[in-house]
Amino acid sequence: MRRPRAIAGVSAILLLSACATAPAVTPAGGTVTGRLQIEGGPIGPGGQQPGKRPMSGTVQFTGTRHQRVTVRVGSSGTFSVRLAPGTYAVCWRSPGAQGRCLGARPVTVAARHTTKIAFILDAP
Repeated sequence: MRRPRAIAGVSAILLLSACATAPAVTPAGGTVTGRLQIEGGPIGPGGQQPGKRPMSGTVQFTGTRHQRVTVRVGSSGTFSVRLAPGTYAVCWRSPGAQGRCLGARPVTVAARHTTKIAFILDAP
């Protein structure tokens, strides 16, 4: 009786270790990189408005099934996110904004590809 239990125990351990090393089967994602910038503003020395400069905030991706992914954008104004392939509605918010997302546009994410986008706020 001990031998069959030992064989069953060894078989179970081998089966579990084989499952642990098997690669996960998941769809390959794509990457979206981009910049959040502001342009314009108060007239500076020399009578010119400031040019484009980085801006912090958030960028929000909403998938076709209404899944939302929000990415925080730091003072560099750059962001990067990996997403499942598909089409997303993308918009942004400035820091502390309570209102709706701005600059909405579609972006298509393809498996194993990088898509680049940019948002530019025109300040008066």
